[in-house]
Amino acid sequence: MIDELRERCAGLAFAPLPELAEDAPSGDGWLTAVEMRKHVGTLLAAQDKAIPPGPRAMEAVRLLLRELIFCTAASVYFFEAAPRVDAEHYWFHYDGEIDRRRMVVTEIAADDRDLAQDFVATVTPLVIEVCAQSRVGARTLWSYVIDMVHFGMLNLARQLGRDRAAAWARASELAEELHAAGIPRRSRPVLASYGDSDSESWGVRGACCLDFTDGVQTMCLTCPLLDDDARGQLWAVSKLRQPLDIRQA
Repeated sequence: MIDELRERCAGLAFAPLPELAEDAPSGDGWLTAVEMRKHVGTLLAAQDKAIPPGPRAMEAVRLLLRELIFCTAASVYFFEAAPRVDAEHYWFHYDGEIDRRRMVVTEIAADDRDLAQDFVATVTPLVIEVCAQSRVGARTLWSYVIDMVHFGMLNLARQLGRDRAAAWARASELAEELHAAGIPRRSRPVLASYGDSDSESWGVRGACCLDFTDGVQTMCLTCPLLDDDARGQLWAVSKLRQPLDIRQA
């Protein structure tokens, strides 16, 4: 399954997998997820102090969890199974910044409920630490996790020209098990429709990513703070309107 996962993601514009291996990494700078928790404060402090706490906290969560979330979502989307993760087998290469991540694959979980227990146990200490160190609310940080499970599958459907609604529904099923395993239900992302066809749909986050508060970026199409009219205007000029198979582009 692991080789096929790499093959299916190869060439896609958005497919941020971690390194997938049978062995733990060797050499300096490698930390398990357990050890990485001690460096969250440093990770936050290394960012531009002029940027508000919200975007800095979200960037820290992205650096820590994006690849793990995508790997889990993509595996379930393609195979109805995913590598079982635990904090002692998910690694970060950290030397002032995170530049590599490695998942040591010891077992494949074929049941959402079984998979969710280990996933939640792995990510919870990291989310809690970012929340404590940044003082950014847990609702925003936990919503990122659930939102990216949905957008991980939705992005694959879009890139491969597949059914977007079906991808979103499958992500929602996995999200329910993640909530049951302990992720607080602070928000719910939704799939917004902008027309009659499946390709005229895209996701709206459960909670804002706060990037627009940096004074440079603006609210994006996925922002739940936008009203329907404003979101519709963004959709009218969005590149997300059409299916896109990167490998055939």
